[in-house]
Amino acid sequence: MFVKVFLVCSITFISLSLLGQENVSDYPIRINSAPDYPIGEHISFWKDNGNSAPEEALRKFQHGSFSQLAHPTLFNKGYTESIWWFAFRIENELDSKNTVIFSPAGAAIREGTLYTFDNNGKLIKTAYSGFIHAGQSRDMHSRLNSYELILPAGEGFTYLFKLDSRGLNTYVPFYLDEPNSYWEYEISRTAFFGTVTGVLVMAALFGLFLWAYFSEKLYIIFVGYLLSCLALILEEDGFLFLWIYGDYLGRFSSIIIPFFSLMMSGMLVIFIIRFFNLNAGKNKLHTYSVQYIKAVFTFSLLLFSTLLFEWNPKLNLILTGTGLSLSFTNMLLVILITFFQIKAKKEIAYYILLANLMLVFGFTNYILNLTAVTDWHPLKPNGLIVGSIFNVILLTIGIIHRYYFMKKEKELLDRQFIEQERNIARSIIEAQERERQRIAKDLHDDLGGLLALIKLKVDSLYLEAEAMQKESKTGLAETQKLLTMAIHDLRFISHELMPMEAAEKRLKTMVSEVLDLVKIQNKISITYNIEDLPYLTLDTKINLFRIIKELLNNIIKHAEAKEADIQLFYDEIDQTVTLIVTDDGKGIPKEILDKPNDGMGLRNLQKRVDYLRGNLHFDSNINGTTVIVTIPFQQITQTNEYTDNYSR
Repeated sequence: MFVKVFLVCSITFISLSLLGQENVSDYPIRINSAPDYPIGEHISFWKDNGNSAPEEALRKFQHGSFSQLAHPTLFNKGYTESIWWFAFRIENELDSKNTVIFSPAGAAIREGTLYTFDNNGKLIKTAYSGFIHAGQSRDMHSRLNSYELILPAGEGFTYLFKLDSRGLNTYVPFYLDEPNSYWEYEISRTAFFGTVTGVLVMAALFGLFLWAYFSEKLYIIFVGYLLSCLALILEEDGFLFLWIYGDYLGRFSSIIIPFFSLMMSGMLVIFIIRFFNLNAGKNKLHTYSVQYIKAVFTFSLLLFSTLLFEWNPKLNLILTGTGLSLSFTNMLLVILITFFQIKAKKEIAYYILLANLMLVFGFTNYILNLTAVTDWHPLKPNGLIVGSIFNVILLTIGIIHRYYFMKKEKELLDRQFIEQERNIARSIIEAQERERQRIAKDLHDDLGGLLALIKLKVDSLYLEAEAMQKESKTGLAETQKLLTMAIHDLRFISHELMPMEAAEKRLKTMVSEVLDLVKIQNKISITYNIEDLPYLTLDTKINLFRIIKELLNNIIKHAEAKEADIQLFYDEIDQTVTLIVTDDGKGIPKEILDKPNDGMGLRNLQKRVDYLRGNLHFDSNINGTTVIVTIPFQQITQTNEYTDNYSR
């Protein structure tokens, strides 16, 4: 009895199975006015270990050799060396012509051929798609391998789709849509990927800005990582093929995914190494990682060598598998490096780990989908896109944080450098002033006193020499005159070296005195207007005085000018002390202006202006020179002083 029951059940199961297989071929998709149709439950497939003709595949389909899809829309057998056939039947229920679009939406279809048979088994149309077909040779010029199916009223057809993805993956979702629904989806999809492209391009431009600003390779590597991510994302959904290379270099599609997987993951490894400032001499992991990544990049270039030869599915399968395996290893290396930084108690490493974990999860899920280990993909539209975008956003935020941190650090270093330069300039200027005071005092007290005594003696001799011969008396008078000139020159030099009572005098008085002396000794017309200034520190006043003297000396010695003008005033709006010195001389040679530090005078002038935290501007030509010095008043009131005295 048990045996009879078992036989009945077995026969029933086999019958139902055969009936199910028969139903696959006899159960057509009925087309009406719906926006889309569940094609998965109507489509069946057959593995072709050879390269059968479409008529042979049709017979296989009619005799039940095809198997139904296990997934509602997806066919996925991983990487393959075989051709796969898919079959389905369509009937138009409407009493008018209808059109639907059939889309085997795989990113790695080398050639897809759709054969249309009528109800008598006659082949009436052949349409092509796949990356070896471009432009007009494709049935529809779109990112997907789509075919337009035109259905006369009340008629039905059998369709066989030949999938040649030998050496590639067979991850192919199937869709059947009404045209308006198809294009609405394409528009929304294009808008989404356009937004993704915009975000990544903006991040890349920001990286280029940081690279130009800091001249640090980290940022150009970040740009390379972003662009590799973008290329991989766009290629996975067919947009890179559609927008960039599909019409000219379709065969590139066979290596795009493994190549940019290697570039993206390799760039990420280098980025992480540089982000954490790992030192090659002190960190063995850094040394080994860099050597490994160099080998990975070398291998990625080998992928292009396959384009030089006739298509070889086995070779492409080996290279692609190796490329994806290395990419996955790169991801693990990123996590390993980050864990070591966490172990080294770097707090930022936790943030980087969070950014990279989502990418690693998404990329791993993506690889497992391609290799048919699993069809599960919880991240929509796929793990690669979500993981990459999440990673890019977090890393960009990390880069921005690093940028502001480094900017502040750079500003601090710049301030410290400027302050150091000012301290050096202050030391030099103080030393110069002390030496000027010493020389002026020595000249005034020693040589000045000696000359005064000699003049007194000569004056006395001149008064007592009534009986002298006329020639001798004349010589004595000339000696007396020369001594008077020498004493006058000595006073002038002493005044130049250190104006008497500088702490008590106003700057206006100091400048007026020296200009009066200059006008006496030189054949040059000098006009000036020195306004009363707010209270200045003594060192500010002395440095302004020295700046004016240096500019005057340059005019007298080099300009060959006939006229000069000096304006010194306080600008209440800008709160700056402004000095403008002009002359009608021959101008300053261009080579001196281009290299002001080569000349002692201009170098000292620049040092004094820098010490006062001001700006120095030259406008010079053959008709004369204008020099403008502007000094922020708030800065000069805070300048270190020689004394605590303030004056104008």
